[in-house]
Amino acid sequence: MTPENLISLDVSHTQHVRLSYGIVSKAEPRQKEYFIRDTEIKGFYLRVLPSGVKSYGISGRFNRTNKKVERIIGSAHTYTPRDAREIARDWLKKIHEGMDPKEQDRNLITPTDLLEKYILSKNLVERTIDGYRYNFRHYLKPLHKKSIKDITTEDIVSWYGSGVSHATGTERTFVTLKSVLNYGFALGYLEVNPANKAAQLIKRKVNPSKQQHLSNIYDQLPKFMEAFITADISAVMRDWIVLSLTTGLRSQESRTIKWTQVDLDKKRVTLPTNKSDRFLIVPMIGLTYDMFQSRFNLPDRDKEYVFTSKGKKPITGARKALAKIASSADTQQYSHHDFRRLFASVCHELDISEIEIGKLLNHSPKTVTPIYINQSLEKARRKYQQVVNALDRMIPFDDISAEKNEYFLSATDLMRHCFYGKVPPDPDSPVMQEELEANKIRENEYWEGE
Repeated sequence: MTPENLISLDVSHTQHVRLSYGIVSKAEPRQKEYFIRDTEIKGFYLRVLPSGVKSYGISGRFNRTNKKVERIIGSAHTYTPRDAREIARDWLKKIHEGMDPKEQDRNLITPTDLLEKYILSKNLVERTIDGYRYNFRHYLKPLHKKSIKDITTEDIVSWYGSGVSHATGTERTFVTLKSVLNYGFALGYLEVNPANKAAQLIKRKVNPSKQQHLSNIYDQLPKFMEAFITADISAVMRDWIVLSLTTGLRSQESRTIKWTQVDLDKKRVTLPTNKSDRFLIVPMIGLTYDMFQSRFNLPDRDKEYVFTSKGKKPITGARKALAKIASSADTQQYSHHDFRRLFASVCHELDISEIEIGKLLNHSPKTVTPIYINQSLEKARRKYQQVVNALDRMIPFDDISAEKNEYFLSATDLMRHCFYGKVPPDPDSPVMQEELEANKIRENEYWEGE
């Protein structure tokens, strides 16, 4: 048979095999969800989602009405095949007798059980899911095995107060717990969410070392920017740092941008999903447009991803490049997430409101907001430009006009000029030598009290 006579068959969305630990662990995600149905217990199955989330469930019919019932037992991460099989037997028996096992077990749901339901309802990345589960196991004791109906505001306040030795983990767990219990409230499992009231009563933890770190990296930002301009790093690392510094995008969002998300005609980048399961449209300004354009015009550019390593895969980070810049600048090491914090800090210094900063960082509520219409995109574009101008002005310019004894101490378009050669620097208003000397005298008088 010749190749042109062959036809492709769709992969079956259902398999039939006895569910075992080996079968469950080897079940890989596909483009569409599929089911592995147990051959020993009719109605017992494993569901595998495209995200990689695996969950056990049962399918049966009520004895009298013949109404079909589908119920999820829980995550394959939580239950072993043997445990899930025992639950499936019990639930299928109850369904046959006309009882809904979910209704009977509702009062027994723990925060850990509810977390798994919450995960199934969201399109979360695996790293986030692992983090949620780890926090509940390690930091939510002794509440994680208690029925959610029995957890009170006082329980949560007491638990939070006992987490002094691991303040950061406790705070992260509390934020997730509040969201999970809100989900339980929406499902009708709870009449009120005790964590909402607890949030008003507890004193949220602040990590002093973290605050000091943020203060240090912001104070050292001018030195970092000066070293960044002349750093001996690859073009792909330079371009990714440009985007990260000037947009505050999350690491996963920025590293995995595809060319299908980049619109050079309309000068914008669309990020379809993120950690919060929301999408964001980022308008380009001159610097980011030049960056995307230069990468698009590379003769050996990858056809799918914007930022790729040698293996034509998305870059995994810029640790070595950042270490080089930090070493040259004689500053402490920067991480990618520091760029996100720095972006917010620069916005704050520019008197951009917290609401607007939240929108730029994609922290805005789930709603169809005006940020997606042209007028608001242009408004956001101006704010991104303000941030870039502020970063440019941190780079020493030191241009002097000998004839007029005037100094141009700062300028905009410096990164755009140095990296992509598209435009000359645009100096700010010059400063006379006499004014510089007068400023120095006034500063000395202020600090020394003369």
